[in-house]
Amino acid sequence: MAVLSFHFHGYQPGDIVRWVEPDPLKPLRFEERVSPVAHRIGGERVVGRNWTDAVLHAYGRMESVLERVSGAASVDIEPQTLAWLLEKDEAAYRRVLAAWERGVAGFALTPPFHAILPHHHRLEREILFEVMIDFFAPVLRRCHGRPIGLWLPEAAHSAETMESYVAAARHATTHLEGLPDVIHGSHLVCDARQIAGGKGAEGWYRAGGMPAFARDPAMSGDFAFGASRPPEFATAAQAHGHESLLVAADLEFLLANPTQAERFERIVEELRSTGRTVTFPTPPPKMPRAQLVEFSSWSDYEEHLAQGHTSDTRWTGIRRADGHVVGRHHRDRPLSQLWKHAFTLATEQIETAIRRAAREILPGQDDGRKREMLRRLAVAYGRHVWQEHYRAAGLSSGEVDFAKAVEGISGGLDVEVVAYLARGYVMMLMGLRSDPRFWDNPDTRVTFQNVACLAQALLDVSEAARRARKEDLAQRLLQPFPATLFEFVEAYGRHGFGSLHGAQGWETTETAWLAALQSEVSPKSGYGVVRRATLFAIGESNWNLVADRPLSREEIVADTGHIVGESHGEWSNPTWCEHGTK
Repeated sequence: MAVLSFHFHGYQPGDIVRWVEPDPLKPLRFEERVSPVAHRIGGERVVGRNWTDAVLHAYGRMESVLERVSGAASVDIEPQTLAWLLEKDEAAYRRVLAAWERGVAGFALTPPFHAILPHHHRLEREILFEVMIDFFAPVLRRCHGRPIGLWLPEAAHSAETMESYVAAARHATTHLEGLPDVIHGSHLVCDARQIAGGKGAEGWYRAGGMPAFARDPAMSGDFAFGASRPPEFATAAQAHGHESLLVAADLEFLLANPTQAERFERIVEELRSTGRTVTFPTPPPKMPRAQLVEFSSWSDYEEHLAQGHTSDTRWTGIRRADGHVVGRHHRDRPLSQLWKHAFTLATEQIETAIRRAAREILPGQDDGRKREMLRRLAVAYGRHVWQEHYRAAGLSSGEVDFAKAVEGISGGLDVEVVAYLARGYVMMLMGLRSDPRFWDNPDTRVTFQNVACLAQALLDVSEAARRARKEDLAQRLLQPFPATLFEFVEAYGRHGFGSLHGAQGWETTETAWLAALQSEVSPKSGYGVVRRATLFAIGESNWNLVADRPLSREEIVADTGHIVGESHGEWSNPTWCEHGTK
């Protein structure tokens, strides 16, 4: 091994339970989950009002850790996560930016909202990439001459996704001045198991015209979860035998534990003391060509790898190799992952409905011009959503004023119509987060949040259609509420899931389907999580949209089951993830 590099991915999904600001022209306000939890970081006990709040308190340590091993790692932080950090801890936010701008850490782009990009429509992919570039433009302008990473959520790859990135990058750079070359000057961060035909093929490759740095999964796993001492880890890295080696993990593995941070520092010191180069990812002049496996990802269920390669089974619930639905064990019981396929279909239905509604609401006959309008509206509304970030980066109040931006975009539409449309579209993008389908059980806080975002998106775009005097469209946009969301449990019969095959047989039975959707907060509610989230998010005044019969008010709660991966937190309510009083 000649060069060792580290990369850390920073992302927190949030704890939104519903939106509370009715006016889309005002700053967004949402009700945040009240589920107190504490983390023990060495001898320190860090308390947050919810999981996101608690973890973000650790981000302030990033610059101090990386400063002591300057230049050893690159870091990406998802846009909304970074904006929330500014809201919760401005000093930490500024230290993160300083680490990038001074070259203490290498910089890597990542799109907002952490969607599995190959699963979504080309237009949504391109818009997410454009919003990403606009959000990070102030940092990019200070990165000329430095490597720029690109971390796709879960490193989920497809050739079409990369085409979307190139198209969005070309489009964005015609509207933004002073950017470096984000097409030829960027490199992908991926996993060795995504290299087509490669077995243990870590290191640098040129994949589809772009450099790609494939992490070593074994070394990365040991770094994040293992107990090897720094000398042992450094020795294993030195014996690796490749010209370059990438160790990559989530940022919270580094920051949430001072012992891990100290271990990281000692590993870097150990390697550098023996003359080894430890630096953030920097593409070499020459590298072999390779292809990335279509629909491969950063991580997948180990038992379902196909010829040693990862896929996206973890997010679809279905193996691409044979189309069989898989099962997992959750809290000592078998749990079918068929619900993930159903949730994907529901999300796609809402995504498609909103995209097509935007095409009907926006003026004119030229679809190409309408797509351009929607791109510009999404970017402008992104500036509205994250206006404090943009103001901190030096933009004027006029540059983040959505109403002012609409004047040159809307084609004569009323500003409030456009505002409802833009907010609904961005809320829909927020509802594409991959987090619900990462975990085995559907009844979690992240599923609840996705449904809340999707429900708000439907309400907003329906209101835009109503104000644009398109009553038929407004009513059509409300149709997914009863069938797709409120009666999510009925998807089994509606989509004929019984005709699918299970990897072991039982996974596609109706019994398995119903068992997976059982409420994990049964003492409080027997409603499934999708129904609870829909009703809680839209509010009692809109319950008539989903049901023509009386509803049990006491069961419409935002409480959910706990995520297994968060069980080490010291929760005020260890039985379920509550939503209590402030």
